[in-house]
Amino acid sequence: MNKKASDKTAEPVVVEPVTSKTEMDELKREMRSAEWNHWAEKNMQSLLVAAGLVVVGLIAGGMWLEHSHSRQDAAANLYEQALGETDAAKKTALLESLAGDFSSSSYAAMAQLQLIATDSKHADAHYQALISNSSAMDEWKWQARLDLAQLKIEQGDAAAAHTLLKEPVGKEYQQLRYFLLAGIAKDDAEKKKQLQKALDAAAPDQGLKQRIESQLAGLAS
Repeated sequence: MNKKASDKTAEPVVVEPVTSKTEMDELKREMRSAEWNHWAEKNMQSLLVAAGLVVVGLIAGGMWLEHSHSRQDAAANLYEQALGETDAAKKTALLESLAGDFSSSSYAAMAQLQLIATDSKHADAHYQALISNSSAMDEWKWQARLDLAQLKIEQGDAAAAHTLLKEPVGKEYQQLRYFLLAGIAKDDAEKKKQLQKALDAAAPDQGLKQRIESQLAGLAS
């Protein structure tokens, strides 16, 4: 009797599943592997195309860098050749070739600077080309704009000069900008105003500062 009672109160026997946790993990890995293989087989063409594009991209990038370096070297060599040329016509031709064939290079901007001096008949065009050159430093563009404005003043084209001088420049260039604006002022009051601005600006050119002071003194007398 006691034995039967004991049997009724005994804990139920837990039957372990046939597949253990380790075996389940292994099965899951196999299933993931099978899924991956199935996906890879299904998308093999796309994978091959993508891999090919990556390789092509790497090759193209390397070729572009090599091409870029080669062009820089060619531009540098052509610039040195132009500087060493003593014949004015040949020098101008070399510089024009450099500015045209290597327009995206900084050497093009340097060539345009040289052309302003060697080909003064077309100085206007060379100044404009330099101002528009995206590879030129801001300082070069500012000086070119001021020089072109001065050239326009000498040619009697005050309107063109005023358009150029309306554009902002760096603070070291303001002295000359205001001085040139004074040169095309319509009356003495405006001229005095621009000269005073030039005097108050940074004064890298002491000779120009003396000219400004002299003109202000003349207006005051």
